[in-house]
Amino acid sequence: MNEKIKLFRESLKLVWNSSPGWTLTNIVMSTLRSVFPLMLIWLLKVVIDDITQAAKAVSFAHTINIVWPILAVAIIWFLDEASSDFSNYVRKKQAMKLEVYMYGLLHSKAIKLDLINFERPEYFDCLARASREAPWRPNSILNNLVSMLRGVLSLVLMAGLILTLQWMLVVLLLVANIPGIWLRLYYADILYNFQRQQTPEARKSAYFNWLLTGDRPSRELRLFGLGNYFISLFRKSFLKQKEEEINILRRRTLIEFISNFFKASALLISLLFIAHQTISGKLSLGQMAMFLLAFRQGMIYIKDLFSSVAGLYEDSLFIGDTFEFLNLKENITAAEPMIVPHPLKKKIVVDNLSFSYPGNNFKTISNVSFEIKKGEIIALVGPNGAGKSTLVRLLSRLYDCDSGKIKYDDTDIRNIDPEEYRKHFSVVFQDFMLYNLTAGENIRMGNIDEKNPESRIKASAETTGINDLIDNLQNGYETVIGNLFDDSRELSWGEWQKIALARALFRDAPVLILDEPSSALDADTEYEIFSRFREIVKGRTSILISHRFTNVSLADRIIVLNKGEVAETGTHDELMEKGGIYYTMFTKQSSRFNK
Repeated sequence: MNEKIKLFRESLKLVWNSSPGWTLTNIVMSTLRSVFPLMLIWLLKVVIDDITQAAKAVSFAHTINIVWPILAVAIIWFLDEASSDFSNYVRKKQAMKLEVYMYGLLHSKAIKLDLINFERPEYFDCLARASREAPWRPNSILNNLVSMLRGVLSLVLMAGLILTLQWMLVVLLLVANIPGIWLRLYYADILYNFQRQQTPEARKSAYFNWLLTGDRPSRELRLFGLGNYFISLFRKSFLKQKEEEINILRRRTLIEFISNFFKASALLISLLFIAHQTISGKLSLGQMAMFLLAFRQGMIYIKDLFSSVAGLYEDSLFIGDTFEFLNLKENITAAEPMIVPHPLKKKIVVDNLSFSYPGNNFKTISNVSFEIKKGEIIALVGPNGAGKSTLVRLLSRLYDCDSGKIKYDDTDIRNIDPEEYRKHFSVVFQDFMLYNLTAGENIRMGNIDEKNPESRIKASAETTGINDLIDNLQNGYETVIGNLFDDSRELSWGEWQKIALARALFRDAPVLILDEPSSALDADTEYEIFSRFREIVKGRTSILISHRFTNVSLADRIIVLNKGEVAETGTHDELMEKGGIYYTMFTKQSSRFNK
């Protein structure tokens, strides 16, 4: 219970922080609206009694007196309806504010969390649950609390009115709703546990849906005729979740019939009692109508009250998923003493570095050591799975190593704020991003904080040979590229790679890392770029990963990785003379082209 109260408190704090004014307005309007129904019931009693008296009398004065309570009924009814409409608007406005606020929290947390989380399936489960609940669940807690407050206030007023007739009716009103609240609480736990267990299956369904509807899988889907196969996989996964959920709801619905029977029995007893009191002359027609409406309204209020209590209990279960995600820790942080980095002056030192991916029982990087001097061009080569791309992520501190250290000049990178450290690196990843934005924005993404980017954007595009193509687009650098939005132009994969290269060059970082930067370039463009590679990198410390050994040979030094370890290192000529792994790989590739 203490944990649930803590979650309520934290949730309400989120609601209040998202929009204090709208939250307060929602509370005030909900409280005011609890009074109007009681006023209407009392006024209707007055109207009916006055009409009854006027029907018996013959004087015009009695008829005139009826107008005032009728007018009061119309005014209160109007205020009740108007306040209801305004309250709906307030709730919608507040919900929108909260949704924006919660998405902001989720997105801010997601971009700060360690990249290694994306190697853990449980992270995706946690993210999926938080994304599902976060935008609306805190607001549900507030609305349930407000509804409970309103229900209590309204119920007290109605119960007080019914007490003037018979106290047993109040007891009956309460007892009749107990089965309903028990049912809601009991099944809240069952549904929550079910949905939590089904998160991996729900993600599987979403994945199959993406395979069937997404752009990236669309070509293979049609070429290999995989559509019906994935339709069957989606259907199987989707039904596995939904059929079990429907079975739970079916059992709950059957028990709800019993709950509704209790309520109907309570209503029957109350009607018979009020009818008897009216026929015996103890109640006027107006009083009869008032008590009938009060009992009916009381049933509604107590149902709302218990529903709010049950809703709060459900919220307490599900909101924990949101805070579970928001409370995830970022492990890649700056250790004390924290040092502000400067552009590289001497060298980067990798000292006995080891790293394993979560769930693996082997090291992807094992006891790797080497140095990179300022301004040096280093090539990383090796077979697939040797650990080249992983090493790049460790160097740019997207991952933290399990053991060993990386020094930037004489500073352990763990003593540098990760965001500040990464500003010293510009990377073209093997799986670089394709942003469905303008061509200019795609290049500017290399340094979004650049104040006057226009001239440098064009210079970066000219360096990679993409400038002429962009200039010939419908709106030049303002043309949206990609195929997701209207008035956009799709590019070839090689043209996208030139954009990615331009983006990396636009970032004025002292260290440039290129992971297979020419894999999709045509021969002419590749030759043009690498024949003046030293001019392009302009003295930056550069790391080149490539399987094309004609490009690798231009490096000052080549580091050969094999099974996560440094197998050999040296210049192209030195490694060829050594006759090791590099010699074998280079010779095989060269012989293929020579044929």
